[in-house]
Amino acid sequence: MNLKQIPHLLLYVLCLLIPETTWSIEPSTGIEIQNLIDTSKTWNGEQIIYPKGSPQIKSMLVKMEPGAKTQNHLHQVPSFGYILEGEITVVSEAQEEKKFIQGDVVIELINKNHYGYNSGSKPVRFIVFYMGTDDLNNVVIQK
Repeated sequence: MNLKQIPHLLLYVLCLLIPETTWSIEPSTGIEIQNLIDTSKTWNGEQIIYPKGSPQIKSMLVKMEPGAKTQNHLHQVPSFGYILEGEITVVSEAQEEKKFIQGDVVIELINKNHYGYNSGSKPVRFIVFYMGTDDLNNVVIQK
């Protein structure tokens, strides 16, 4: 390490020592915070377990027309979605079923077959986030 790198190292160490709450967004003048979800479980109550490996985060905006249905699939990695508008119903391999509507957060099942369908009369739009690794698949289609 050369002398020019020492300030960067010290800043990094300092960041590790400062409590994480100082880095979060705090309510103040002009800032309103609404907690959307705070959980360690999927929508059917199973524990979320993070995979080991090199991290890979991916996000997508999805639009499904009324009556549209995803293929039966599973996620090898933790993922969640936020419903922007419309509604979607998700059905697990055990035939557990749950409807999510605008403003809901969906904590996806991990390594469990399931599918979703637009159970409403207008398009559903949602954002999905995958917290995976470079050696696992976000989505595996089941045939």
